[in-house]
Amino acid sequence: MAGGNLYDFLHKHNKTLELSFILKIADFGVSRQRSQEGDMTAETGTYRWMAPEVINHKPYDHKADVFSFAIVLWELVTSKVPYENLTPLQAALSVRQGLRLVIPSGVHPRISKLIQRCWGENPNTRPVFSEITAELEDILQPIQAASSSKGGHRHTKQKIQMKTQR
Repeated sequence: MAGGNLYDFLHKHNKTLELSFILKIADFGVSRQRSQEGDMTAETGTYRWMAPEVINHKPYDHKADVFSFAIVLWELVTSKVPYENLTPLQAALSVRQGLRLVIPSGVHPRISKLIQRCWGENPNTRPVFSEITAELEDILQPIQAASSSKGGHRHTKQKIQMKTQR
């Protein structure tokens, strides 16, 4: 992205994002669609964002990306590094055993529920990206409506979560 990558923006510059901005980043409606079905075979990725089926060297498909998306969405709403107190390998082993990140209580309830659905243990119960996009757009719609009805974005700033002091 222009201006650098999201990881540096969140973690090196200590930014906290507004809900409407998070929903535009997290909306993959502009992403290209996969043209073919089937399992992915290369075990690529970073342990902190890796789905359990990938960690366990099992066959996986696009639902592994849905899991990783949940970790990125958690990262967006908390401005924290996932499993920051664990090494990447410890994080992977913990995810394999069912550990998930704590979603702060200040996170929009629908975002919280979406994150939980996306990082579910069973890939078959995770939503597909078209469902995720529809949910994000549905969450964003009243925020945009409130912003335009009040005459500007300035009056409707909604912080998801204040960044905690480290």
